Amino acid sequence: MTSDLMPFLRRMDLNLLVTFDALMRTGSATAAARHLNKTQPGVSRDLARLREIFSDPLLVWARGGFLPTERAHELHASVREALGTLEAAFRPPESFEPAQATGVLNIGVGAHLETVLAGPLLRILAEQAPEVIPRLHPVHGAFDPEQIDNRKLDIAIGLFRNVPKRLNMEHLLSDTRVAVMAREHPLAWREKIELRHLVEYRFFAFANMFQRRTNFDEALKRTGYQMPFAAYLSGFGITGYVLEQSDYVTTMPSCAATAHMRHFDLVCRQLPEELQPVTFYMVWPRRLESDPLINWTLKILRQVVPGKENLPEVTA
Repeated sequence: MTSDLMPFLRRMDLNLLVTFDALMRTGSATAAARHLNKTQPGVSRDLARLREIFSDPLLVWARGGFLPTERAHELHASVREALGTLEAAFRPPESFEPAQATGVLNIGVGAHLETVLAGPLLRILAEQAPEVIPRLHPVHGAFDPEQIDNRKLDIAIGLFRNVPKRLNMEHLLSDTRVAVMAREHPLAWREKIELRHLVEYRFFAFANMFQRRTNFDEALKRTGYQMPFAAYLSGFGITGYVLEQSDYVTTMPSCAATAHMRHFDLVCRQLPEELQPVTFYMVWPRRLESDPLINWTLKILRQVVPGKENLPEVTA
């Protein structure tokens, strides 16, 4: 007895999935029709068939555009991956020429990592893809998938947890969190920083972290200690100036500490072991996984991430 291979897929019109993908990517029947070179009524008929097949509204009209249901998000992750695989298999080989690429790259970067990645990334883009405009956005705290879903970001980099399966996620860098301060700061003279020392000195964080739970808060909570921040700065760019001219301390990945210490008279000290691990991930939508510019940019980001040989020696 032979089994019926892929019974549901055999009844499915592949073009319906292509229409579904276009609707998810554009959020508009008009834009999807233009993208597919179809009529808008034709796209609407396809959507009606899809709703019937999956017994779900899939896309709901609101605020001048389609909003996907949770079922649509779940489906699109698999559909986009399958269509991308088929497209790659059927498409003739072609080379990507960065020099011919155009457009805007929206990249979210968190936890001081912009200090390390921005320079090398912008240099390579200027040299190899001069018509591409990088637009870097700050990313703080827990990952918000809406920033990817609503197309505000093409790629996000940060200390992310619980990323939805509909998005691609890749490990980028594992590092050690350190305390950074002026060279003459009293904490710099301690041989070892213990948890109890954290409440004895003034630490600052950043405005976007105010009243938001961060990766550092999560790590600190597991120790049973609390450490309220004494100040919140407007952005990472003034970190070195504030540390050098005050008695404040802050924490950051050791790769970022290296960058600051090249330009400011600062030192870093090792934190208690429970607070040290930091792991950065790259996240990007499945709808862009066949985009040659995005794939090339991901490759560049993997190349410019600092290696262990560039990390500072940290005094215990």
